[in-house]
Amino acid sequence: MTEETAETAAIAARQVTDAWRRIEAWLGEHAPVSHAALGPGAGAEEIAAVEAALGFAVPVELRTLWGLVSGGNVNGGGFWLGNRSLLRLDDVVAVYRRMMVLQTQAERRYPTPGVPGEDDIVVWQRPWIPVFSCGEHDTVLGTYLDSGSGLMWHWSKYAYVLPDGTEPQHSVVTCLEEIADSLETPALATEGTAGLLDGRLVWLDESLTEDERRRWHPAT
Repeated sequence: MTEETAETAAIAARQVTDAWRRIEAWLGEHAPVSHAALGPGAGAEEIAAVEAALGFAVPVELRTLWGLVSGGNVNGGGFWLGNRSLLRLDDVVAVYRRMMVLQTQAERRYPTPGVPGEDDIVVWQRPWIPVFSCGEHDTVLGTYLDSGSGLMWHWSKYAYVLPDGTEPQHSVVTCLEEIADSLETPALATEGTAGLLDGRLVWLDESLTEDERRRWHPAT
């Protein structure tokens, strides 16, 4: 690792850590149920095992996040943007392997095997790392990190939609900073309204039932 690369990695790690500590502090003060569910973070050996299973190095931003927190899901749901759940490391590997199998099956139908054409289905690509899922026990939909570009996007088991510029593609850093800013200063929120429901952080969306909407109140 060059001096410049090492410095860049150190900056990214610090940004992730700073943003997470802001989120963690807010949860501790305002959302005790979410805060109590937080795991202690993964050790270096656990993260190395994931890298070995994937076959490539995990970007420093994600390694740092995994080292800070694991778990945090309540009632099967998470408190990340879109009420998504942070995947446990064993689920990261399981989802990655499953999606790579689906990609291999799709490629068998390509006119040029291994080279997707305009009408061919892209299910998964090797550098993608699953990070969030739509629920703790539901990995049909989720958010992956492209380890090549450092940007995240959404996956679906059934269809893949390429980014079209209508939604922002977050890095791990900007995702965490968006959450932290939205919690500390709700007026800065650009991607959802954070609130509280039964002591946990919940983002207002269409998945909430009518009863949950009555009991939910925005973060202040």
